[in-house]
Amino acid sequence: MQRFSIILVLVISGLLVGCSGKTPYHGTPMPDPQTFNDHFGDIDTGGDELVDWEEFKAHFPHATEQVFKAIDQNGDNRLNHDEWHQFKEAHGMKDHD
Repeated sequence: MQRFSIILVLVISGLLVGCSGKTPYHGTPMPDPQTFNDHFGDIDTGGDELVDWEEFKAHFPHATEQVFKAIDQNGDNRLNHDEWHQFKEAHGMKDHD
């Protein structure tokens, strides 16, 4: 009976964690995401629909490369419009488009 209780507690705990619906956007600590709430077009100074680290840092001087990489979900060292809006949506920010 005690073994059954332990298994039941583990199963319920696993379900609560697995079904919480709150999957973090990125696995790294980040400064307040609200400080990055801006329009993609304002960051993309090159006008190529991509934001590289230099553009990002120029627009957000307080940013670290760790923040940039956390937003860059596909790891190509550039942020595209979809990645930017996924980041904003994950942190409850509205689009400026």
